[in-house]
Amino acid sequence: MRRVFVVLCLMLCSAAMFGQKTRFGQTPAPSTNPDDYTIKVHISGIHFRLWCTGDTRCDEEVIADAVMNGQKIELTGVLTSFHHDHQIRMLPGDYLAHFVKNEHKTGNTPLFQGFDILMPDKTVWQSTVTGISE
Repeated sequence: MRRVFVVLCLMLCSAAMFGQKTRFGQTPAPSTNPDDYTIKVHISGIHFRLWCTGDTRCDEEVIADAVMNGQKIELTGVLTSFHHDHQIRMLPGDYLAHFVKNEHKTGNTPLFQGFDILMPDKTVWQSTVTGISE
C-alpha cells in the first residue's frame, strides 16, 4: 500500500512539474489586438540612425519625436522590430501604444519606459523612451 502511495505521489509531482511549458529567453509576441492599446501617441518626426560595432555588425535605429499624455518625448527602437520587407510603415501621425515595462523605475519621469506602438498594418514597433523635452 505504501509503495502505491509513493508511486502515485511521484506521478502527480512529475505531471505538475511539466504541466506548463516554460521557454526561457523568449519574450512573448506582442499583441496586435487594438483593444490592448489604450495610450494615444502623436509622432511628429522620425529619424534613422545606423549604429555599427567593431565586428562589422550594424543595427538600424528609429528615433521618433512624439507627444504622449501631453508630454514631448523621444522614442527609440530597432528598425527590424517592425519592418520585414525594408518598407517603413511609420509616418508622422497618430498611433496607439501599450505600456510594456519600466526598466529603471525612475519615479515620475517616463525615461526608459517601454512601449509597443501599433502600426496601421497591425505590426508592432517595440520602443523605449530615451528623451523628454519641454
